[in-house]
Amino acid sequence: MKPTLNYFHPDVLYKDDQKEIVRATSEHAAYLQNNMRNEDKFECFLHDVSPWKALHMPLIIKGAETWTGVYEGTPVCMFGTTPIKQEYDFRHGTIWMLGSPLVQELYRPFLRLSKLAADYLCNQYDVVENIVPLKHGKTVMWLTWLGFKFYPTTIKIKDTECLRFVRCTSELNMTVD
Repeated sequence: MKPTLNYFHPDVLYKDDQKEIVRATSEHAAYLQNNMRNEDKFECFLHDVSPWKALHMPLIIKGAETWTGVYEGTPVCMFGTTPIKQEYDFRHGTIWMLGSPLVQELYRPFLRLSKLAADYLCNQYDVVENIVPLKHGKTVMWLTWLGFKFYPTTIKIKDTECLRFVRCTSELNMTVD
């Protein structure tokens, strides 16, 4: 059966026998900060934030939406959006995800859900964006599958080549030149 999101419960976006997407808590953040993938720790380093700060700050930022992917009771990843700017009717935000090594081990159960969750989060903004290290090839392929576009030139952050990725609502026609 194809999964669908639950838009009617404020704290549960999806739930089945093994997997759930629930509103993120400080307990989820505390668990994941100590069980984060090395790739995600490196991305925190590029953004000049500790894993603790990267996971806990979105929980208190006004307008941020933060969720946790849980498998059999264990937090696997946290993800969400944080607002960058809102002017008139234009909403611009950052989209992100940080996870444990279980993300790679359990990629099949969460693959379909990640597409649904990305669509849900992106539809709340006109534009969402972030960066990813060029060397994180699997993440680049996943982001492409989720519908993100990449700017053609890389940017260098702390001697690391990074790609800026972006996704817009269907009402906007944007090129990444």
